[in-house]
Amino acid sequence: MDYFRAKRYLDALPDWEVGRPALGPIEDYLPRMRALLTRLGDPQTRFRSIIVGGTNGKGTVASLLTTILKAHGHKAGLYTSPHLHTQRERIRIDGEILSKEQWAAAVSHLDDCTRDFGREALGSFSKFEALTGLAAHLFAQQGVEFGVFEVGLGGRYDATNAWDSELAVLTAIGLDHVDLLGNTLEEIAADKLHIARPNHTLVTTAAQPSEVMDLIRQTCATQEVELQVAGTEWHLGHLTGRPATYAENAWLALETAQRLVQGIEDEIAHQVVTTHHWPGRFEVAQEKPLVLLDGAHNPAAAEALAGELQRLSGERPVANWVLVVGAGTGHDASGILRALAPMAQRVLLTSSDHPRALSPAVLADLAPDGLAIEQVPASSQALKRALALAGPKGRVCVAGSLHLVARAREFFNLPGERDGITEDMALENLECVAEAARRQGLICEWISDDGTRLKLSGGRRPLRFWRNKHPFNDYVEARLAEDKAYQYEDFAAAGLPVPDTLKLFNPLADARFDRYKTHATVAQIVEEVVARFEFPLLVKKCHSSLAQGVFLERSATDLGQRLEALFANSGFLDNIALVQQYVAGPEYRIVASRDELLLAYRKESEAVGADGDLNPLHQATGRAVRVEDATLLAQMQQLTEQVADVFSLGFYAIDLIHGADGLSIIEINPNPMCYVYNRDNGRRDFIRLYERLLTQFAL
Repeated sequence: MDYFRAKRYLDALPDWEVGRPALGPIEDYLPRMRALLTRLGDPQTRFRSIIVGGTNGKGTVASLLTTILKAHGHKAGLYTSPHLHTQRERIRIDGEILSKEQWAAAVSHLDDCTRDFGREALGSFSKFEALTGLAAHLFAQQGVEFGVFEVGLGGRYDATNAWDSELAVLTAIGLDHVDLLGNTLEEIAADKLHIARPNHTLVTTAAQPSEVMDLIRQTCATQEVELQVAGTEWHLGHLTGRPATYAENAWLALETAQRLVQGIEDEIAHQVVTTHHWPGRFEVAQEKPLVLLDGAHNPAAAEALAGELQRLSGERPVANWVLVVGAGTGHDASGILRALAPMAQRVLLTSSDHPRALSPAVLADLAPDGLAIEQVPASSQALKRALALAGPKGRVCVAGSLHLVARAREFFNLPGERDGITEDMALENLECVAEAARRQGLICEWISDDGTRLKLSGGRRPLRFWRNKHPFNDYVEARLAEDKAYQYEDFAAAGLPVPDTLKLFNPLADARFDRYKTHATVAQIVEEVVARFEFPLLVKKCHSSLAQGVFLERSATDLGQRLEALFANSGFLDNIALVQQYVAGPEYRIVASRDELLLAYRKESEAVGADGDLNPLHQATGRAVRVEDATLLAQMQQLTEQVADVFSLGFYAIDLIHGADGLSIIEINPNPMCYVYNRDNGRRDFIRLYERLLTQFAL
């Protein structure tokens, strides 16, 4: 299966995180996980396993531990949850997430090994169990020495606790998931202590509450578990910009590393601790105004965060933070708000797009009396409002939910690999259209509750917009322009500069399509391509968008494997692929109306991506830089006029490469997005552009 189908396969499984728990008694959870591991060949036996449980700091300790081990020459795998932007974040090897191809291959292996699993006595496995099994499989496959597993929830019945780990780590215990784990610290600690094993070591922090530490000592003594308490014996110096809890977690990770391997060096360890970055945990998103992101999602974490916010406030008044807060079902939202309230100048209650996110109205009912609150349902709008309230010298903190923090990271364009675009990206066009319409005196009406459709009236005819789709193009002309195969055929026939392109029809397609097939087998395709093209070359799906479904292949073997995967996984009416000459050079985009260039910009990045995403703007360092060079703009205007002779479109984009032979058309897009350009240049240009289009088509 390809990456999209691998993702869909996992997303269709029972998933507690989105409110679809696995069926059957809880006592079946660990036996089911063991049965799943058996199907996979018991990969957990082929590396040294460490399990990390607790309430707060699990991810920080686990990621720090693997980084320390790597710095001392040991290959380490890391399994954490939840993720921020892509589920591939949950499984890392030596700090790196897997490629989409590796992920898809691993999920395919899981599927092959677990056919008819659900018919056995223990029922179907969950998504978390599948991911845990994938982590163990990939760690074994990649030959890691240490596999570090963060517990998902609790400990006793968690999938990561289905086998005996060599060493267990218990971070600070606090009240969280009380509906599942218990109403007291002792009850929660008792559940989490099940990760410890007789005749093995448990490492915990000296910062545990006294009642929890008493229980830990008693349990370890009774069950013959060796207890190691990490104190402050590691000399870390002054950790600038780090919260106090980070030092506690660092000591815990260092003590654990020392128990696993000999010769942990102070200098190397100190370098790791001072430079380590775990996204979404006390992360600075920008400086002016200061914006902090922290996934504090329970009262204990929120109290610690409030202490850090007060420390950063210094001599200024205490309540000087604009807070953006969201929370999920099952978390103590009331306790979070109470803990943060003393620091709040104003609290914007909002929601991520996660299925278990609480609505701002529910959060408002849980807020303490006297707290200055606003309800802003869309997280992007809440973040914009927070920046406006804070001003350039103010302070903003986003907290309460890692899912909300993820949206904030995307809003501030912080580094992180993503599976695709967000809805905020697709809806940015509507924001610009609405502002342009208001300036033109048109009536704006949002005609769907989800905010994806906009109707404009008051001109010579009403216009409707949907996400980034617009009414400025003829329907058939736009549909033809969306088809890459038609694009290249028509451009080549008109003598326009396009890369050499070969259209392929799926040889595995249904017999209904036999008349269209270009080759009988993939092997025949590869043979023709090798004779006609030089490597590297591009393989494209005919209807791909946003650089998803565009692949750079460097050998005949890779080409054959790519085509086999694309054709085997194609939809019933999605049978065309393209092989295309690779043109090296800077990439540009023209935004145009009919034969007129409206705007042009260069797509810049410090690195070009892989995994089917070659667009520079999709990389962490990507940026859109407006073209100002008069000579280049004149060349682009001439090319726009040539394109308009082939496709008559009212609003569209042309993507170009400036190669050794000049400008070459990569493709046209009849529904261009403006999000990335606006992020880097502001909305002014696109609002003016839409004003011009509305004048032409509506007034």
